[in-house]
Amino acid sequence: MPQRSHRPTMKDVAKLANVSIQTVSVVVNNKPDIAPETRARVLSAIEALGYQPYTVARSLRTGATRTIALIVSDITNPFFASMANTVEYYAHESGYSVILYNTHADLEREKKYIEMATQGGVDGVLFVATKDEMWGLDSLEAAGTRVVAIDRIPDNYNGPALTLDNVTTGVLVAEHLLDLGHTRIAHIGGPLDLRLSRDRMNGFHDTIRARGLEPGPVAFSDSSWSARSGYNAMQELLKIDPLPTAIFAANDRVAIGAMGAITQAGLRIPHDISVVGVDDIEFAMYQTPPLTTVRQSLEDIATLGIKTLLDILEKREPVRTHIAFEPMLIVRGSTAAPVDRVNHLEKGPLVPE
Repeated sequence: MPQRSHRPTMKDVAKLANVSIQTVSVVVNNKPDIAPETRARVLSAIEALGYQPYTVARSLRTGATRTIALIVSDITNPFFASMANTVEYYAHESGYSVILYNTHADLEREKKYIEMATQGGVDGVLFVATKDEMWGLDSLEAAGTRVVAIDRIPDNYNGPALTLDNVTTGVLVAEHLLDLGHTRIAHIGGPLDLRLSRDRMNGFHDTIRARGLEPGPVAFSDSSWSARSGYNAMQELLKIDPLPTAIFAANDRVAIGAMGAITQAGLRIPHDISVVGVDDIEFAMYQTPPLTTVRQSLEDIATLGIKTLLDILEKREPVRTHIAFEPMLIVRGSTAAPVDRVNHLEKGPLVPE
């Protein structure tokens, strides 16, 4: 794990002065209604630590920059590219500009970008967290910057959030494959240090167990969630004997990579192995065969996310601030009943001896 920066933060000042972060913020912004001895103690801590207040943000307390920061983990992911496009559109319509920060799934870079956004005096931040814990949230809170989380909600965040119901996503996939007659079902999961990956896998496995079966083998993609990582994970699953008859991939890019490995091995989709993804990105329906997937409306999530943030910034507090979107299974040509199931149905039911 990357090491935290040693640059002094407002939290460090608060700890040394034995006061709250809010008290430090009051002193930094030269606001009244604070005891002289407390102010002196905070100023002494600031000097001792060499803390540099966010001067730009402080100077804008009586105004607004009409700027929003969008922080995502991988802009090459079509999910986040679509999100950025939607956010920019609605922000522009409301007279705001957007600054995009791409963290490359790096915690230290994410923390640095949060500091840059705070120092730049942005009015609000829309973010997709890199991991289950997000560094730098205390800086945003201390600066009074309004935030909304999308898709990945860090454990140390309690503000407005919009995400997919990832447990139900796993349930829908398992039910679909089990209803087709599959019993050897493998999973290519996302990184286990993300709650959404664990939720999708747990919903999937719990549903299989509820049908009286044991979950199949699991391989994992890397933090890129890329087609390449799906291809590599599928290569491992193809070494298993007997082969799984169905694969649940944690997102569409991983699924597309897995389909490439299956085809390269001389196997047919879905005749030999069925494949299901998650997201319903634009390329999913143009695969050969078209990819069965769980749709989460990227446009709906991004639209409601930016509208929620804009409502907060314009002093129109939204009615709902914690929303889990219901997933929808989109069945296409990459899933079918397993061959042994088809043969059994063609021959008719077995007669007990």
